[in-house]
Amino acid sequence: MTDETARADEGLGYAINAPYYDLILPEEHWAGLAAAVGGLLKDARSVAEVGAGTGYFTESMLSSLPAGAEIFAIEPARVMRAALVTRLARRPGAERRVTVLPCDAATADPGTAVDAVVLLNLVMHFSPAERARLWRRWARALTPGGLLIVEAQYPQKAEEVPSSVVPGRTLGRRRYDTVSRADVIGGDMIRWVNTYRTWEGDRLVQEETAEFDCHVVSDELLAAELSAAGLSPVPDAPESLRVWRR
Repeated sequence: MTDETARADEGLGYAINAPYYDLILPEEHWAGLAAAVGGLLKDARSVAEVGAGTGYFTESMLSSLPAGAEIFAIEPARVMRAALVTRLARRPGAERRVTVLPCDAATADPGTAVDAVVLLNLVMHFSPAERARLWRRWARALTPGGLLIVEAQYPQKAEEVPSSVVPGRTLGRRRYDTVSRADVIGGDMIRWVNTYRTWEGDRLVQEETAEFDCHVVSDELLAAELSAAGLSPVPDAPESLRVWRR
């Protein structure tokens, strides 16, 4: 297991950014992903969401899935799981449809086959050897014809990503944004450096920085790995997603 994956499993990787998470997410991009995922799950009766985070996509899937369909929301990081459970606790009907599993991606067991496995904002935390085990484990968990869904990875090769400001939301008198960049640290690895900033008017109130070491997973590499796990690509999948079928 990589150091960053271990940190994420213990919640340490999110100790800095968790308080900002829902305030600084790129809303337009995530809303597009949520809509695309929802369109693929119209007939699903059970879904495993691996790396549910604060529950943004969990809540969206509840609105997209058929009545009575269930979600297994898998989240090992305690600090993220606190936000996930809080979000679900105020959502009518979630108590009958969502089971939160405080496990990592390798050991979580829904106890039943699922029609879809959704892994968003997660794949880059795993080494090639870890991904091979991950794909085999969740391919076996799918019902025949079931879908494995991941987002298109960025960047597609190990290269620097120039610094840019990602606008966030406003809460009361304060607004939030993120200054984000990626540095190459060797092999297939990059280090995302994210500085979370809090503003009041034009005054910078606070800034905190978190670093995440991530593996680059190109479309070609992803295709080879998922084919080796016995899955087949779904043609005409949404552009933002990579979708494979058992």
